[in-house]
Amino acid sequence: MSFGIEAAGYYVPGLYLEIKDLAEKRGIEPAKLEKGLGLHKMGLSDVHEDAATFAAEALLKLIKDYQINPKEIARVYLGTESAVDAAKPTASYAVQMVEKVLEEEFGTRCFRNCDVLDMTFACVGGVDALHNALDFVRINPDKKAVVIASDYAKYELASSGEYTQGGGAVALLISSKPDLLEIENNWGVASESVFDFFKPRRSYNKEDLSGAPEAYPEKIEIFTD
Repeated sequence: MSFGIEAAGYYVPGLYLEIKDLAEKRGIEPAKLEKGLGLHKMGLSDVHEDAATFAAEALLKLIKDYQINPKEIARVYLGTESAVDAAKPTASYAVQMVEKVLEEEFGTRCFRNCDVLDMTFACVGGVDALHNALDFVRINPDKKAVVIASDYAKYELASSGEYTQGGGAVALLISSKPDLLEIENNWGVASESVFDFFKPRRSYNKEDLSGAPEAYPEKIEIFTD
């Protein structure tokens, strides 16, 4: 049997900045970014958007565009470096949002028997999720899985990475019916711990967050860009 990507959906924010406008402000020749790097618009998240909403939008578009029954999806694995919760996967937020939208058509908790998980490894997280999903459907060829890559990258102002930032999500349906792309089971892997991308934890005093010292631990660590 063959395995791979059966269908795909995506989401990009409605807000964006023209790359040529940014280039002019930064004293960069626009052609260097537009023609040299293929950059034209920088997607910007709205005040209500994050990696979870991006993922939810992409997943919902995939299901609606290809008329997929969500009850046939056994896994939703998300690759991201912009998690919104240090305790549970961002994928669980995305699935919950989509469940509410699909409730009238498919009933409550249409993803009840679906496993959800995040994989964090900068740009590689989505690829690792894809590897896992492919292995799963190879063992269970009657099942389907969804892999989502969702992120919002933001760099320091006027830095060398600023013009590459942006946000959005892609959702891929993985199955034994690879209408879009067949993927052979032949991989090469190499890894090393480096600091090319670094999103450290930052510490805040409880008073700065709550104004109620007695209600929280002395210091709280949260994820930040």
